[in-house]
Amino acid sequence: MATDSFIPAPTTPGGRNLLLQELRETLERARLGGFFYPMATGLGFLVTSRVYVVPALAVTGLFTLLALARLALRVSANAGGSEIRRQLLRIWSLILLTTFSWGAFSAWSFLELPEPAPLVAVLFSGAFGMALAHSMCMRRIPCAVAIASVMLPSGLLLWRFVAPGVAIMWLVYASYMMLVLLRSYREYRTRLELEEDLRRQRDLFEKQSLDDSLTGIANRRAFTEALSRALARARRGGKASLLILDIDHFKRINDSFGHSAGDACLVAMARRLQDLFDQPGDVVARLGGEEFGVVLDAPEDVALGRAEVFRKALESEALAFADNRSVVTVSIGCGEFDPARHADADALYLEVDAALYRSKLSGRNRTERAQSGAAPMPAGIAPAG
Repeated sequence: MATDSFIPAPTTPGGRNLLLQELRETLERARLGGFFYPMATGLGFLVTSRVYVVPALAVTGLFTLLALARLALRVSANAGGSEIRRQLLRIWSLILLTTFSWGAFSAWSFLELPEPAPLVAVLFSGAFGMALAHSMCMRRIPCAVAIASVMLPSGLLLWRFVAPGVAIMWLVYASYMMLVLLRSYREYRTRLELEEDLRRQRDLFEKQSLDDSLTGIANRRAFTEALSRALARARRGGKASLLILDIDHFKRINDSFGHSAGDACLVAMARRLQDLFDQPGDVVARLGGEEFGVVLDAPEDVALGRAEVFRKALESEALAFADNRSVVTVSIGCGEFDPARHADADALYLEVDAALYRSKLSGRNRTERAQSGAAPMPAGIAPAG
C-alpha cells in the first residue's frame, strides 16, 4: 500500500505536529489492545476439549507475536513527515493483520470447534469491533476495514448456521459501529486540531515573552536567560563576555526627526547589531530605551575587538531609518566573566554597566573595559543619551 494514498502528506505548517500526535496515540492504543486477542483465543480454546491443545498453542502464539510486534514499534520525536507516515502505515498493517487473523479464527471456530467456542468468538468479535470504533478512530478507512474484517465473517456464518434474522441483527450492529467510528473520528480530529491551536498559541506567547516588541530581537528577559547560560558554560571551562551599548545623544534623534523616526533608528540599530554579532553563541538584546546588550561566548579581548569593529563601522557609515540618514555613534562597556571575581550575572552586569558610563563620561563613541570592583555611576552624574 502506497504511503501517500493511505496517509496524505501534511499540507500545513502544523501538519507534522498533528501527524506526530496521531502516531503517538495510535501506537499507545494499539499496544493496549493487542494482548486482548491472544486472551480471547485462549478463552475460546479453554472451553473446548484437550484435543485442540496444538491448535490452541499455535493460534494463541500467533496473536501473542502480533501483540509483541506492536510493543516493538517505536516513535521517533525527530522524524520527518514521511517517516511518521511510514510508521503509521506499519502500525495499521499490524492492526489489520491482527483483525483479519481474528476474522479467520472466528470463522474456523464456527466450522471446527464445539460449542460454546463459536459463541465465545462471536461475543469477542462484537467487543473488538466496538473497541476499534471507539479507540482506533484516528483513520476512518483502515479502521472501517478492521471492523469489517472482525464482524463480517461472523455475520456470514450466523446466516449460514444460525438464522438469517440473527445475521441481519449482527450486520445492523456492525453498521452502528461504523456510525460510532464516524462520530469518534470527528471528535478526535476536533480535539487534535484544538490541541495544535493551543500549542501554536503557547509557542507564540512564549516567543512574544522573549522578543522585544519594537525591534524583534531578544528582550531583557531573554537576555538574562542567555547571560545565565553563558556564565554556566564559562564555569565549566568556557569563556563568556558581555557588551552593553548605548546610542549617543539619542534624545537629539527624537527631537530632530520625531519619535517614530527614533523607533525606526532603534530597529535599524538592532539590525546592524545582528549583522555583525552573528556567530554561534552571540545573543543580541534590547535592554530598554536606547540600550542594547550582547552576550558572547568569547574572551574579553575578542569581545572588545568585535565591539570596536562595530563601533567604527557605525561611525563611518550613516544609519538609514524612516527616510532619514544620520551618523549614529554608540558608547560601549565590555567585560569578561571571571568566576573568582563575579558571584553571579548581576556582578558582571554591574561592572560592564559602570564601564559603559565611563565611556559616556569620557566623551562617548568609545569602548571601555570593565574594571574589578567598579560600580555604576550614581543617578544624575552620568550624561543622558
